[in-house]
Amino acid sequence: MPGIMSTKLVYFVFIALTANFLSVSAIRCHQCNSHENADCANLLVKTPRAQRDDQYLRECTGQGGGDQQAFCRKTIIKLELYDEHRIDRSCGWIAEKTPNSCFSADNEGFKQTICTCSDDGCNGATSLSGFGGSLITSLGLAMVLRYLLRH
Repeated sequence: MPGIMSTKLVYFVFIALTANFLSVSAIRCHQCNSHENADCANLLVKTPRAQRDDQYLRECTGQGGGDQQAFCRKTIIKLELYDEHRIDRSCGWIAEKTPNSCFSADNEGFKQTICTCSDDGCNGATSLSGFGGSLITSLGLAMVLRYLLRH
């Protein structure tokens, strides 16, 4: 009987992991500009006491072409003349040389820091990556199923 339960557990884990790889959907990014919407500057981190501010979270649509895959982008602009910071959160389609990273540019009169990432809502606040969160959920499900099959 233990062999049959082990085989069932392997099947359950395989199905759960396969479901994670097969689930495909468009990426959703925060899309706003702190110059137009002041609350775009500080989106809340998702914690038990404060849910992440999802009012600007929208699906990336319309500008990608061919096989270009959308990603999220956060641009921090420091206007030196006015000593002002602006934050622009958006979608991007032209991939950077190093995905999921940040780079800075010192332009005449302003400085930019641009960060890119490829998980839902990643240009807002720190969170688990989509795959990492799904993998943890799948492994947790497998452990619960294993426990239930034993008892």
